[in-house]
Amino acid sequence: IQWGVDITFYLSHLKEEKGEGEYIPKLKTLDLGTHEVLPFEVPAEDRNRTSPFPYGGARFEFRAVGSSQNVSMVNTVLNTIVAEKFAEFADRVDAGEDIHDIARETLNEHWKVVFNGNNYDEEMQQ
Repeated sequence: IQWGVDITFYLSHLKEEKGEGEYIPKLKTLDLGTHEVLPFEVPAEDRNRTSPFPYGGARFEFRAVGSSQNVSMVNTVLNTIVAEKFAEFADRVDAGEDIHDIARETLNEHWKVVFNGNNYDEEMQQ
């Protein structure tokens, strides 16, 4: 997963019990330089074109499917996996566990999947 600097910073602080504040993604203004399209705000996070599953400011993008393939089955499977995990979290919260403790446990268990680097870098090919 490629999250980008802002959300990685926020989640690493949550994981390490350095804070539980609200995550507010930064925005930047995109000006196309035309009179027909006014400047507009977009997420400031780097979208990292080399990641198969990057965070794009308010959503994750899945890019591991080839351009000629239909993504409907892949998205159905991914959404099912995410829904199942959220149901597990909800059951634990309903049973009285603290949501922050659940989040910390999950982040600590799966932090190894976070990669914010450049997959095209020669060192990453090793």
